Amino acid sequence: MTKVFKQNQAQQCQAWAQLGAVHRSIHLAEASVKLAAISSNTEQAQRLFNYLLAQAERLDQIINLEGATGESNQLYLAPRGKAMILGTQSANRIAFLGQLIAALLAGNEVFIRFPSQQQLCEDAMAALNQSGVYAGVMSITNDSELTTLLNISRLAVIGAVGTTQELMSIGKDMAETDGILTQLVAVTDLEGCSEMFQPGYLERYCTERVKTVNTTAIGGNASLIELGMG
Repeated sequence: MTKVFKQNQAQQCQAWAQLGAVHRSIHLAEASVKLAAISSNTEQAQRLFNYLLAQAERLDQIINLEGATGESNQLYLAPRGKAMILGTQSANRIAFLGQLIAALLAGNEVFIRFPSQQQLCEDAMAALNQSGVYAGVMSITNDSELTTLLNISRLAVIGAVGTTQELMSIGKDMAETDGILTQLVAVTDLEGCSEMFQPGYLERYCTERVKTVNTTAIGGNASLIELGMG
């Protein structure tokens, strides 16, 4: 049963990643109304969510690059993989939900962790599922220790909300773990969420990839090479 569940979950995560940011934004836009309603300030939250979702088309852009020997190179953005959205004791609901939307818009599998706001996590998951976000893409991890999750979850990125001191402590824990390099996307402006309006914010939840079509292959058979860049 567990094996079947994991297979189904993996398929759902892959399908969500392949859906494309524009199509993902349609589901997230529907959910954003409900998420704004459970935030601390509906109007401010909706303004932030709309700003993030409006960038979906840019995330789907493919940039064609000319190669030195005539090959075709396509640069595009892909999901980083597993992301944790983490709310500390000081976290603002709006920033936390904004980080959640950003991670999902980029196509990642998301772990939700906000121990002091269990009901908010459950309500957010319900709203997102009702709006078409695949159930296997999200899970709540409030019942596990953070250090344990950092060591076993192979997280590619953590979107954390809290004070500078709180996030420095999280960064220290991250630095002491083994395994893949995990990026920290920090929001410490708990009132204005200014970090989330900065250029390149959403790209931190993505990785650059290049697809190369070798048009000079022997016999005219094109070979495909796909490389991760970040």
